[in-house]
Amino acid sequence: MSLGWFNKKKDAEPAAAPAVPVPVVTPAPVAARKALSIGRILREDLVVVPPAGLDKDGLIAFLAKELCGKAGLGDHAPYLAKVLEREQGISTTLDTGLAVPHARMDNLPEICAVLGLVPAGLPDPKQTDLTIRAVFLFFSPNRQEAFTQHLHLLRGVSTLFQPALIDAILKDPAPAAVLKAIRDKEAA
Repeated sequence: MSLGWFNKKKDAEPAAAPAVPVPVVTPAPVAARKALSIGRILREDLVVVPPAGLDKDGLIAFLAKELCGKAGLGDHAPYLAKVLEREQGISTTLDTGLAVPHARMDNLPEICAVLGLVPAGLPDPKQTDLTIRAVFLFFSPNRQEAFTQHLHLLRGVSTLFQPALIDAILKDPAPAAVLKAIRDKEAA
């Protein structure tokens, strides 16, 4: 059968390769996917109690410097600038007392995070009725395939760090105890 009316340059173009069946890949149900473990992202040296007297921006700056230094990310300034730019929008402080400042960064190989504990509490500058008691600062790769992990981490952190867990880790802020409490809660 000739399709000359459809492809007038039939003789000038090479023939198309025969169609190869493409396998259909069905994603695993959400429950079967490997969960992103907050207790595995953090390490003991990434659980810190920042100095007292910092405002929220100062707290974020301290944590960004800690994270960049301990994770080998280099100069913290571009990371801090990206987080503070994000913070100019809606506040990342949740009504549970957890602040989740974050940024997606180019050339970052994987998600990294630091947990700052604020035993004295700090009023959120945008929502003064909220008191910041813990800060989970994280950076994630700015790649499309990493965006789902970024969203899963945001959801996981906001679900995990409820007032009871925050109370428990503030009572014993030793990094090993904090990580044990987080890992135990995730395993429950």
